[in-house]
Amino acid sequence: MKKARDRLLGRKLLLMGSKAFRAKKLPISVARNIDEARVRRMRTIVGEVPGACRLFQDYLKRRKCKSVVVGHAKSIRYNAGNWKTKQYGQSVTEREKNMIEECDSAIIIWQDNSGVIAENLELLKRLGKPTFLYGYHSKTGVKKIGWLDPKRVYDPYYNWKEYMRSKRKRNS
Repeated sequence: MKKARDRLLGRKLLLMGSKAFRAKKLPISVARNIDEARVRRMRTIVGEVPGACRLFQDYLKRRKCKSVVVGHAKSIRYNAGNWKTKQYGQSVTEREKNMIEECDSAIIIWQDNSGVIAENLELLKRLGKPTFLYGYHSKTGVKKIGWLDPKRVYDPYYNWKEYMRSKRKRNS
């Protein structure tokens, strides 16, 4: 039997990924997990930046998904299905943090150990949100596919970044 962290749970699924991911179509393992969420009637929150998020949106549009919200910061750049939109913050960091906090589970595409995605993975891990991770390294072609490992350190600077953010907030 799968552990709770090794399967999609809840009502809201977050789809997020690296801007650098330039595949022509979604990896099969990612598509299967999205389809599982659709069968379970999970609502989908998806980003709108180039790369993985556009692939996610194009896939959802082809599948005629209706229960989708496109999350953005100051302005929206892409909405393949003319879905409802929601501003999750003023900055990219704020947007991603708020989208992560709102979701129950996530599917993430992480290319070349992107620092932004690494930080998001740390937050998902610390919040205990089940997360399916498709990792890809463009130079070697190596793929790592599976569920977020609660023991792995995805962003070794996460605590320092949070400390600096709180310090800036206190000083402003």
